[in-house]
Amino acid sequence: MKPEVVFVPGLLGDRWSFKEVQDLMDVPTYAFDYPATPFSLVDMAREVGNTVKEGGYVVGTSMGGYVALLTAVMFPEKLGGIVLINTFASPRRILGHRRLLIHILGYLPKGKWIKWIVRSGIKDSHFGYDDKVKAYVLGVLERLTPEALYNRVRALADAPEIGTFPGVRAMVTYNEDDPTIPTQERKYLINLVNPVKIVVCKGGGHFPYLRSPEGFTSTLFEFMGRERL
Repeated sequence: MKPEVVFVPGLLGDRWSFKEVQDLMDVPTYAFDYPATPFSLVDMAREVGNTVKEGGYVVGTSMGGYVALLTAVMFPEKLGGIVLINTFASPRRILGHRRLLIHILGYLPKGKWIKWIVRSGIKDSHFGYDDKVKAYVLGVLERLTPEALYNRVRALADAPEIGTFPGVRAMVTYNEDDPTIPTQERKYLINLVNPVKIVVCKGGGHFPYLRSPEGFTSTLFEFMGRERL
């Protein structure tokens, strides 16, 4: 049986990122992880689209949200909707000059310095000042090899831009205290996808589904037009 809801993690997530949410759901679900070897977000989106059932939903956070957007562009007739958590609509805009830097780093031997660069850009506000969330996310970073981490960043830098959105039902959720996505990028995404539902949370940082899985699950079921058992 194909999953009704497919989850795609962010840059510093893994297939367990949504486990607490999945445990609260009464429908078949599946969570993706990123390969350790080089990959593209287009290939990820194709795999997601082939995995989810007809009329199903794709839930993506941050970089995973962009995978969800690409999936909607590639499989517009198949999806019942997408959920975009603290994400963006343009890799070029969100990365800026860092795209060039990421390509230059590709010529260098990969080492722990890549993790240091990523870690130095993370603040406690990203975790919503929650020690449990912080421990989980930094644990994912610690487990990633430098090569695997670079392959994730490179996949984002190489991702194609989305020109037009096909009108798939979308819910956009943001956290006011998330420092990752600038306000102008939130507006850019909303203008692109014209979501049927916008959820703005006051706390939770960049990882609201980790801090409050119950609240996020309730919002997800509401968007799906279902009631929790």
